[in-house]
Amino acid sequence: MTELNRQPALAQFNKLNNKFTTVLGMVEDQSLLNHDLYLYREIEIDFDNEDVDGTYDNYTIYNVYDNPLITEDSLNEMARVRITDEYPLEIQLSILGNVLEKVADANAIECEDLKEMNDFIAEARRVNKLRKQFYADNPEFRYMTTEEADAAINEKYEGAIQEYGTDTRDI
Repeated sequence: MTELNRQPALAQFNKLNNKFTTVLGMVEDQSLLNHDLYLYREIEIDFDNEDVDGTYDNYTIYNVYDNPLITEDSLNEMARVRITDEYPLEIQLSILGNVLEKVADANAIECEDLKEMNDFIAEARRVNKLRKQFYADNPEFRYMTTEEADAAINEKYEGAIQEYGTDTRDI
């Protein structure tokens, strides 16, 4: 277990229902705090390793690593990031649009709007490719590909805190 570095702090509770809201650093003059909406308790807490749960009359200070909170929303977001990293929305739409157009053609289904959209997307991608090449070849600009930018960031922060928990592809 990590050695705790507890400090004086204030646990803030909702005055209406007595539920814990947040931990504040200690303040010299507590009369400046919002006593109309909140109740406060002086506590000792390690800001990096502990949190508070409960109500004003019945609260506990717990180690956040003993029972980490995982929310459905955080798991959904990790999955979303993983999907869009591999298949960005424009790629997803292109795949779906191409398949729909083939299905429509095979079944003699009129789909001019879809074909116009697919043509527009194809033209936008063609122009974007030319634009990238222009900036890459032009010495007046410093063009960096996505891969180069990612490599530069990874090199800059190698071994730093950024490496922990940011790569959702391992999930």
